Amino acid sequence: MEKHRKLLHIIIHRVADLVVIVLVLVCIGFAVWGFKPDHPNLMLYILILLSLTGIGISFSKRYMREHSDHSEMETEDETENHPIAQIKSVLFLEVPLEKIIMGYFICITLVYSSMLIFGFTLPVLDLALLTLSGIITLLLFYNLVTVFGIAKWFSWRVLLFLILSCIISALMMARPEVISISLLQEAMPYMLTVHLLGLVLGLGGAIIIDVMIFHFLGNFKISTREAVIMHLLSQMIVLGLILLVISGIALMFTDLHGYLENPRFLMKMTAVGIVSLNGAVLNLYVAPKMELISLREEDRESNQTLVKASFIVGAVSAISWLTVFFLAMIEILETFSYITLLVTYMLLLAMAIGGGLFTKQRYEKSAKQEE
Repeated sequence: MEKHRKLLHIIIHRVADLVVIVLVLVCIGFAVWGFKPDHPNLMLYILILLSLTGIGISFSKRYMREHSDHSEMETEDETENHPIAQIKSVLFLEVPLEKIIMGYFICITLVYSSMLIFGFTLPVLDLALLTLSGIITLLLFYNLVTVFGIAKWFSWRVLLFLILSCIISALMMARPEVISISLLQEAMPYMLTVHLLGLVLGLGGAIIIDVMIFHFLGNFKISTREAVIMHLLSQMIVLGLILLVISGIALMFTDLHGYLENPRFLMKMTAVGIVSLNGAVLNLYVAPKMELISLREEDRESNQTLVKASFIVGAVSAISWLTVFFLAMIEILETFSYITLLVTYMLLLAMAIGGGLFTKQRYEKSAKQEE
């Protein structure tokens, strides 16, 4: 009986995959060959169909998660309270990714179905959905990279979600007046709110993760449960960065020429680039191995590179996010040249990295004395 049940689940899974692939191909075909400017409702139909396809994929993934005895990537020595297990289970801030994506697709379906039924167009609502699509697209890209980079496993469902969100975003941008300068300027207060929220999450997460790692190293070793907390904080930083980037792009296009000539803005983008590279190291290298961090003498030789990397990443993260914050909030900084701001930032980074490595040596010395 158990064997038949598992076989039924596999059949449902494969049939759902086949239906999804057919629907995606049909949607792409409509989008590429079927769209005509004199049929404005056709784009709404395509958006609704794509969203329904996404709901189907999400439901299929959710069904398999709930009715499978083990996850696709689970091993016998991994539990849900382990960073690697959470990454392989495709969780984001303890929430299954398919739940987040299902909510996104349901939102798209409801809004565009209402537009189709009641015959209204609201560019501000289109822009809000486009912003949401951009956030979801970057979130999916992050999950695809982390699962493949850490678990060496390629998730076709996440890739399908990513393709669907990219197509939906492209179709939204093709809708009338969605990315017009006047509309972006009208929505500027809302984009600034999202921008500030991203900054708060990123800066707050970076500072908290530094404080927590010093607290957790009180016994000179990071436990598995503490590693999970650090992993969740790193995901909060990622969410903040995504919000910052998407809202920043929208704000930049309100006055593209002016922003590209502003040294404060260019320096801010440089710092955001460093934050992104530093975040990649944090999420792909440090966070999954956080429980291996130990300053005890017996573990020192085996994890020296990891320990150094964790202190450097923490220092770079805090200084870079603080730099982004001050550049965003202090207007007088635009009176300085880009080179001056860059040199100052690099000096601060060097001091922070040096301070981080000095702190590491102090902890190792204390650990040796305790032993």
